[in-house]
Amino acid sequence: MKSFKFIWTVIFFLPFLGFGCSPQKVAETSIPEAVPESLQNTVYTDFVINTHDWVLPEQSAATLNRIIDLHEKYQIPVDIFLDDQIVQVYHEQYPELLARLKISPVVAVSYHLRPPTPYHWNWDWLGLVEMDDETLYDTIKSYEEHRIDLVTGLPTAEPGGYQFLKDLMGYPPFIVSGIETTRNIHQIACKIWLEKGAIFSLKHEGGTDWGDKSDGLWLRPEDIEVKVYELPDQPTGEEILTEVLAKAPTDQSAFVNLKWHENNFYSEETSWRFTYGVKRGGTGKPPFDVDRAFSEAILKSQTDQDEQWQRYEELLVYVKEYPEVFTAINARNLVEMLKK
Repeated sequence: MKSFKFIWTVIFFLPFLGFGCSPQKVAETSIPEAVPESLQNTVYTDFVINTHDWVLPEQSAATLNRIIDLHEKYQIPVDIFLDDQIVQVYHEQYPELLARLKISPVVAVSYHLRPPTPYHWNWDWLGLVEMDDETLYDTIKSYEEHRIDLVTGLPTAEPGGYQFLKDLMGYPPFIVSGIETTRNIHQIACKIWLEKGAIFSLKHEGGTDWGDKSDGLWLRPEDIEVKVYELPDQPTGEEILTEVLAKAPTDQSAFVNLKWHENNFYSEETSWRFTYGVKRGGTGKPPFDVDRAFSEAILKSQTDQDEQWQRYEELLVYVKEYPEVFTAINARNLVEMLKK
């Protein structure tokens, strides 16, 4: 009976949220024509931070500030991805951090999706796949302009999504990430992000060449992916990058993306998965039990946290010491590498 009532609640509110059939035709949109410039024979190295931990916001904000401190110290660019959930927390509790993200010369801000967004990967609890294109366009656009409710999974009347982050930063977040789903959903989401100013999207399986496109957006290039937080045996930064160089070609450029989530520095688990992840006991459909995320949060030991930071700084130092081998970049640099 609860599920039945919830479904009717959703149906009732959709028109007020901007959902439902629309007589308009979805406009064709694309970024200005551009071609990638010729690349240098170098290892383009991108430090990538995905930020999403609304369960432990104090630790999340402190970690992001420390990361920016290190990148400003070594003058190495960094890509920082934010989802709507963490943007809302920072906006309410840590506005000075958002201001720092906006003005730091080493930071490029991008945008990604997390549950309960229904077009996050293959997580369509709302029935998007059954919508016609106009309804789907209105639905996704409403999500990209409004704050998401963590219990119902629906947009609220408050500002949120890609548009809110764009307004806070003063520029369109460069890269959009987190949607690998059915074809028409991907196309329409990319159309909306293009209209709002996004330039790049990405694939998660790697193997993306410089100059590739998908549904009108350039794809962030990636020849070698290193999920540093998953590496066993606690290798040093030098060991990690030495192995990278062994895989990279010597006669052409290579794009190496070094990746973390901010909670990898302090948390044993991504806590929101206990609310949204079926494998962690979540329901996979609303109403979502948000309390489970807070009750399951576990911090790493101080020793493990220190080791993560040591590894991170070692990587920065090694890239800084060998500019003839590594060219540190972020999304802003990628945009500059597009020849207008």
